[in-house]
Amino acid sequence: MDIGAYSDSIADTELRDAVADVAALLSLHGNVIRDLDARKSRWRRRGHAPRPDIVVSVPGHRPQWTSRPGAEVTLPVGTTTRGRTLAVRLTARPGFSRELLRLAVLIDADQSSASSRTDSSAT
Repeated sequence: MDIGAYSDSIADTELRDAVADVAALLSLHGNVIRDLDARKSRWRRRGHAPRPDIVVSVPGHRPQWTSRPGAEVTLPVGTTTRGRTLAVRLTARPGFSRELLRLAVLIDADQSSASSRTDSSAT
């Protein structure tokens, strides 16, 4: 399973950092993350667009080819300095919905443990 992170072209630094954080988390679990914005990515052969099995992005910012029928999950992963919710989207190619849900569970568990660490340190 190949995973791509699509973030460099996002102008909002907090959203871009949220995608990078999720990509780093997934890489800790043995997943190889490809930077889909990299100019010399190994995915860009003969002018073809990169097509990993799952893409980590933010709502509204993703490669056009991921809009084909497939599975997607949008997860809140934090808040901005202004209090708005940061969300990260996982989009899977057809046939990868099971892996998508497994990755979503990893992200959700990490967010839950991070919030419980924050809550316990506040007391």
